Amino acid sequence: MITLWRQLSDTYRILIFMLFLIVLIQLSNLFYIWKFESKVLLERERESLEYQLDVDAKLLQSHLKSLKKELEFLSTLEVLDDLLVNDMDKRIGILLEKKSKDLAEGTILLAMRDKKMVASSVEHYKKEEFLLFKVSVYASFDKHQQIGDLHLLYPFTNLMQLNIENPNQQLWLKPPFFKEGFDVPKIKDSIVVSQRLTGALEGWELYLSYEEKYALNIIKEIESILLFGSLFSLFSLLLVISILYRKQIDILHYTQEILELKRTFLSTMSHELRTPLGSILNLTQHLMISPKIGDGDVDMLKRIENSSEHLLSMINNLLQLSKLESRTMIVQKESVDISMVIEEMIEMVEPLIDEKNLQLEKQLLDKEKIIITDIHLFKQIVMNLLSNAIKFTHKGAIVIELKEQNGIFEFTVIDTGIGIDKNKQKGLFSEFYQAHMGGKEIKHSTGLGLALSQKVAELIHGKIKIESEGVGKGVKATFSFLSL
Repeated sequence: MITLWRQLSDTYRILIFMLFLIVLIQLSNLFYIWKFESKVLLERERESLEYQLDVDAKLLQSHLKSLKKELEFLSTLEVLDDLLVNDMDKRIGILLEKKSKDLAEGTILLAMRDKKMVASSVEHYKKEEFLLFKVSVYASFDKHQQIGDLHLLYPFTNLMQLNIENPNQQLWLKPPFFKEGFDVPKIKDSIVVSQRLTGALEGWELYLSYEEKYALNIIKEIESILLFGSLFSLFSLLLVISILYRKQIDILHYTQEILELKRTFLSTMSHELRTPLGSILNLTQHLMISPKIGDGDVDMLKRIENSSEHLLSMINNLLQLSKLESRTMIVQKESVDISMVIEEMIEMVEPLIDEKNLQLEKQLLDKEKIIITDIHLFKQIVMNLLSNAIKFTHKGAIVIELKEQNGIFEFTVIDTGIGIDKNKQKGLFSEFYQAHMGGKEIKHSTGLGLALSQKVAELIHGKIKIESEGVGKGVKATFSFLSL
């Protein structure tokens, strides 16, 4: 997974990171809403239910109060004076029957005298199935003389099934005594609120419940919106990635074609230029030893020779770069004594070190170390590091070290030269990059040396690392490699 991540381009890394960030934000929002906002919503729903229950309780008690007021009104009628003489002309019965029909809801009206029923709106009933309302009756000609009682019987069945508009809510009464039919409804995962009643229902409790899943509908709607938004964002981002991927593929194909043309051009031009350059060098060297050439002409010919060799070197570098990029360079493996090879390379450059009056310090391995590598490519890397150290060092010393630990070799060249600006060190291994552009030190420099050396080092399982504390503080070049 880590390897795959490293292989992705910066564009894809940014897009994947954005994708991950969007998903994380949306999941965080959903978690927050479900964990915290749901509690707040349920608490607010409870407050709303308590208010609704209070309204329902007042309506219920108001209805029962109105029934009692009707009963009180009946008790004031003069016709009820007949209770005094126990008149049985059925006038009171007719009145009670008519009023009972007006009140509806299955109510029964009774006229009582000395705890005995005188008249009733119905003939048969069971008193235990009714809620009792009782009002005393006084004589119309003497308000202090009680002549009987009026009873209103209100069916308990009206209190067992209370109407409510919301089908997801349940409203019920609980009497202070056991009464069959007043069963608690089945409630699960619901908000339940209650209120103790007064008046005719003294001691009774009114309950209201609301299922949480319906109370949290708004949360679900928000979640749906967020989920839809997340899916839309993901789809949009994937669409962008798809478009960029296609464009990148097209650009990659085009770039590969351009690179292939460049490699073909470099390879062809390099081969075409090497032949005339070789002829120029041969003719120049032949003229330099001719007795007909004077000292002044020899100096001029040396300049031609140096320029031609520099040009040939650059052409050879371009040719090698083309082979490396096209992966057509073949590694020739052979066993070599790495210590002896490095000693030979140091001997080759010692005259240049002496010429600049530089000190040379060596810390190599004491015994021979046989490894398998491509000797020519290995020498190219070592020579480049040594040449750079000598080229950019005008005073001081050059330290050369060779260490080995757990099968990993490190060839290090440390100089006290002009150093490298820290801001320019990132591009050291880029092709044609020159860290000392504009200085005298870049004489005969193409900017290909380190780029080629790094590619060659990778070809033989090695790596080059360049370190410098800054301008004027020297350079430490390290070539790490393994046996093939």
